[in-house]
Amino acid sequence: MTIDDRDSALDLQQIGSRVRILTGVESTEIGDSDLSELISMASEWVESQSGLTYTVNTEDAYDNAVIFYTSYLLSIAQNGMGVENLKIGDIFIQYTDDEPYIKFLKMAQDALNSQIATSVKTTTYNADSSKGSVDWKKNIDGSSSTLNVRQNPRNIG
Repeated sequence: MTIDDRDSALDLQQIGSRVRILTGVESTEIGDSDLSELISMASEWVESQSGLTYTVNTEDAYDNAVIFYTSYLLSIAQNGMGVENLKIGDIFIQYTDDEPYIKFLKMAQDALNSQIATSVKTTTYNADSSKGSVDWKKNIDGSSSTLNVRQNPRNIG
């Protein structure tokens, strides 16, 4: 299978499969219904962080944010959190302060930020090349509130 042969239509089942690949958690450990609930929670997180309504397979960065955040939640669901050490009989296990699955949260935030940071509305782009002025706020969110302190050049009609 090559990259060109891959199925470009992503759905919730494929998101679950990708999460299972990343985390190594099998369906015998966390069931599909629980994974589906975690995907729903991750979708809600993306919506609250971005202010948009999330739909699967509309933007790769949002899909990746859902996948990574679901991986983070799945790791917490499987491994728990807040346990510093564990003693079972003669075996003593001490965990480090940094949880290894916190990297999933960072990747989810990075995927989301990369999409939000690069989304500039170009339909109302208003650069005036003859005057050199640009209303940047209008280009970003559509509102016209940038204070233009640049004076028009004299003797130019």
